[in-house]
Amino acid sequence: MNILFVCSGNITRSFLAEALFRHEAKGCPGLEVSVRSAGIRAFPGNDPDPEMVRFLLERGLSVPDHHARAVSREDAVWADRILVMEKEHLRAMVGGFPESAGKTELLGRYIPEAVVPDEIGDPFGLSSYHYRLAQSRIGLAVQGLRKHLEAEAAKDPAC
Repeated sequence: MNILFVCSGNITRSFLAEALFRHEAKGCPGLEVSVRSAGIRAFPGNDPDPEMVRFLLERGLSVPDHHARAVSREDAVWADRILVMEKEHLRAMVGGFPESAGKTELLGRYIPEAVVPDEIGDPFGLSSYHYRLAQSRIGLAVQGLRKHLEAEAAKDPAC
């Protein structure tokens, strides 16, 4: 399975989601996934947000060598699932890459106990509260996504 995380600039939210999901997937030998991230309005080559790098380091997680990438048609075709942070990203993906329709959804959908799929706001340049909120929501959503994919794999007789 190929998973693409998408946000605006690919330095904060999608960067963190990709790094956390890679870590989550390592603990699931039956879950074979490839993961990428990209941004709708990314400036290719930008480094990741230092606050998100610090978050990973404080948890003892490795920080991937990452530079922002703009989402491409190749990404849209490659991905089996595209997880976006905001409804605006959903519209941009489906509008710009029709092949992403039907496989693009809000990552917030996988936050446990979420009644409706929710957006994960961009903390870039905001307070530490906004960063903690985004980090927590992305972490919960990534764990929920992993559990969902494990359950799907368990139902598939080919697994």
